[in-house]
Amino acid sequence: MIYMRYLVLCLFMAYGLHADKIVFRDLSLKEGLEVAKEEGKPVFIDCFTTWCGPCKWMSANIFTDPAVAEYYNENYVCLKIDMEKGEGIDIAKKYSIRAYPTLLYLDDQGERLLVTVGANRDPKSYIEAGEQAKDPKRNLPYLLENVEANFKDADFMFNYFKTASAANMVAEGMVDKYFEQFEVEEWLKSKNWEIIQYTADDVNSKTFKTLLRNADLVVKKKGKVAQEFMEQTVFYALANGLYRARSEEAKATYKAQKEELLKIDFPGSKKVAFQINLMEQKQNEDYKAYGMVALKGTKEHCWDDARQLNDIAWTVYEKVEDPAVLKAAVMWAKRAIELAPSHYIYDTYAHLLAVNGQKEQAIKIEEEAIDLAKKEGAKTEDYEGYIKELRAS
Repeated sequence: MIYMRYLVLCLFMAYGLHADKIVFRDLSLKEGLEVAKEEGKPVFIDCFTTWCGPCKWMSANIFTDPAVAEYYNENYVCLKIDMEKGEGIDIAKKYSIRAYPTLLYLDDQGERLLVTVGANRDPKSYIEAGEQAKDPKRNLPYLLENVEANFKDADFMFNYFKTASAANMVAEGMVDKYFEQFEVEEWLKSKNWEIIQYTADDVNSKTFKTLLRNADLVVKKKGKVAQEFMEQTVFYALANGLYRARSEEAKATYKAQKEELLKIDFPGSKKVAFQINLMEQKQNEDYKAYGMVALKGTKEHCWDDARQLNDIAWTVYEKVEDPAVLKAAVMWAKRAIELAPSHYIYDTYAHLLAVNGQKEQAIKIEEEAIDLAKKEGAKTEDYEGYIKELRAS
């Protein structure tokens, strides 16, 4: 074993420091920690899975960046471990790794120095993360040790929440405890608002519910971005709850959460209610009800969102038989084209024209879809087949 480590070290010294990519050593975590002690370096682990697209992108575009490679080869013992195989399964459990890609920075005792989640597109951010992990006054151990002494310092707490959240190490109730110190207006100041955006995505928390109840003030002070933050947080919480509502208990939990959140009249609450109602009818496969919900609320709530307009219009084409809804869907698809003239939206528009008896216009629009698809480098076979189908009918 000593000989093998010596051989690995020699090979690494021969070409690793000047490689054009990060040199990930073929070592277990235990072996990596031993080498880290010998070399006086911390450990860097790319925690990946084989199905993770951003993991692959990061490997191809970040770990091959010359500056990133030089930094990590010089400053870290680098390991690459699949979190769904071998020891990776236990590592994921030990360090509470729940999303991919996760980059894990450890000292030579295996204690967390820093954890980052996601594939940032800026190579410099990876060097900055490496520096933070090594900095005894900015890394995770320092922040955890000093949080109580700096509990009213917004700058410190922003760094604490940002860093500890990525490591899944924010103490339960800590966010609520922090914001209980201040009046709501204080929440909206620079660093506190950034903390909210990082941490207040738990719709069941006291902090988020207080935010909703004071939504008029929040939107007045922070603008449209605040409204979108609250809308999206509530929507995704309810959408996830609906998706998981398979058992009777889960259905009851979802229903109670929906009632509690949507009884608060925050800006955007009616839009969220409309979107969730559509999802419910779709999940129940009640497309007659889906059509009625769409007819009543699409123009009011989705008129400036091309993606949603197109999604609703296509679902109506595929599943709804009501002539009034099908006629309205033509208008929704046309509006989507005005907002985002993409080939797939033209295709939706063509299908709806055809089902509404406007065959010649449908052919013309589908030909435009083909032209756009060619310009965008997309396949056209389905569009060409649809034109043949229309002409033969």
